[in-house]
Amino acid sequence: MKNMFKRYRIDYLLFGGLASFVVILLTIVIWLTYTLSTQEMVRLTTYYQKGNLSELYNKIEIQMLAIEQISLAVSRNTVTSEYPDLTTDSYVNYQRREELETFLSNITYSTPIIQSIDFYTKNAFPSKSQGLVSFIDINQARQQDWYDSVGNADFAWIGQHTITTVQGKIDVISFARKIYSNSGKYQGIMLLNLKASSIQKQMTGEMPSSNRILLDSGGRVITYIGDPSLQTKIKSYLPDMDDENGYIKVGLPGNTDSASSKENTLMVWAKHYNSNSTLVQLTPWNQITQGSIHISVVLSFVGASAILIALLFTLYFSNLFIAPIRQLLHEMGRYTANTNKVNLPEDYQNEFGVLFSGYRKLMDRIKTLYSSLENQYKQQKKAEIKALQAMINPHFLYNTLDQLNWMALSAGHDKLSQILELMGKMFRIGLSNGESLITIREEFTHALCYVQIQQLRWEEGLTVSVDLPEHLKEWYIPKMTLQPFIENAIMHGFNERLTGRIVIGAKEEGGEVIISIIDDGVGLRKNWQEAREGNTGGYGIRNVTERFEAFFGTRYRVNIENNPLASGTRVTIHFPILKYKIQEDLNVSLGGSIP
Repeated sequence: MKNMFKRYRIDYLLFGGLASFVVILLTIVIWLTYTLSTQEMVRLTTYYQKGNLSELYNKIEIQMLAIEQISLAVSRNTVTSEYPDLTTDSYVNYQRREELETFLSNITYSTPIIQSIDFYTKNAFPSKSQGLVSFIDINQARQQDWYDSVGNADFAWIGQHTITTVQGKIDVISFARKIYSNSGKYQGIMLLNLKASSIQKQMTGEMPSSNRILLDSGGRVITYIGDPSLQTKIKSYLPDMDDENGYIKVGLPGNTDSASSKENTLMVWAKHYNSNSTLVQLTPWNQITQGSIHISVVLSFVGASAILIALLFTLYFSNLFIAPIRQLLHEMGRYTANTNKVNLPEDYQNEFGVLFSGYRKLMDRIKTLYSSLENQYKQQKKAEIKALQAMINPHFLYNTLDQLNWMALSAGHDKLSQILELMGKMFRIGLSNGESLITIREEFTHALCYVQIQQLRWEEGLTVSVDLPEHLKEWYIPKMTLQPFIENAIMHGFNERLTGRIVIGAKEEGGEVIISIIDDGVGLRKNWQEAREGNTGGYGIRNVTERFEAFFGTRYRVNIENNPLASGTRVTIHFPILKYKIQEDLNVSLGGSIP
């Protein structure tokens, strides 16, 4: 067995122990289920009955609502509601009778559950001998047993009763509705006689031996299946059925079972809020609890045997599993950096063999890593020294510009001093502690520093207008965006000219920021894009467009075109609103906002 354990996969061998555990678990569950107390058995039975009864009730209610809707449609049809008002023309009256009888017959034929239709009206006429529609004088309605239930309402369900047809006597359930004309005049009573067997079949469901009773909203019996004496015994418990679905334990009069005389029957009911009917099921107490004790004894014996066998198998298999794990834990506990050999068995061919082999390879790898740590440490120190030295360069640059500035001031070169001061400010903004995004205010300051340097050379010939709304200043933009386009306008657009004008504006539109740079220079020459791609110039503009594509994808862009309203060039820069400084990977951070 031990050699087999070393060869075969653990998941195959685990099946034995797992099966034992499942046997134990299932046996305990079944044993506990069938050794529950009588109250628990009743609760489980009640839960099932409530669900089953609710399902049956839904089907019956749908059928009854359909009949009520058919009755309502018939009562509102002018063929029915205006028939009793006969005219003086006998032929017209004959046509109206034929039309009404045909209309009602079609309803009977098209609805299989309807056995026949009785119309109690003041102008009744003889019915056809083989027809399913009867016209009866309205005065005879007062002689019927059901008249009192209909007298105070516009419609009502009439419990199961027997009618005589050409096929003989048939048990039916009727739905009665009063008929009124369009002017509100009382015209008679329409009875739709339903086949009681159809409703009873739906009440039966999958339990033909059940005792079930269908009641109307007033507690009167519509129909039933099972013991006929029960319909008179439950009337005293009807006030307790106040919920939509529920159950109670009752003691029905006349029961002489050995169970408690006070609670010897389980009554379950189902109904809906504002519904016109209730479905009740009655189950004798001894029928619920019978057989549970015998089953409990049998399952107790089977369960005890299964548990004993499963425990023996589980103990054996658990020992086989634990032994190699203990070996591995022992080796892990004695591990040191100077360990030369791992003492683990090499004859396992299953998952434990893979685990042991992996542990040995891990130890070899750790030794290799230990040997490389010193080299990595030395390389890290060298990198730190280089990083510290690189931090000196911007500091040295700022100090050098300051020294040059003081030297220019001392020598009386005011313009040179001003240029050096502006360059220092540009370098500080351009470096910005390594940040890729700066505020729009800082970006405009950087661009205007460059403009001021150029104005020192152009003097009055170069004019620049800036329109930056206040609420945009603290939003963010990739740094070094504006200066390359301003430089391009001055160097190429105003080439060999003494004057030039540049207009820089920013605005918010359509959920994005738009910055425009317009000059009145010579404009773009033909095929300027192909010419730019073919030479090494235009580095600054290419840098801006490539950075924008890397930041924002292709949705946001930089457009360069000739000014359509005048001479010169217009640059339009689109980018999203960035109210907060975020990570550099904007395509990831902005998600769906940027494709």
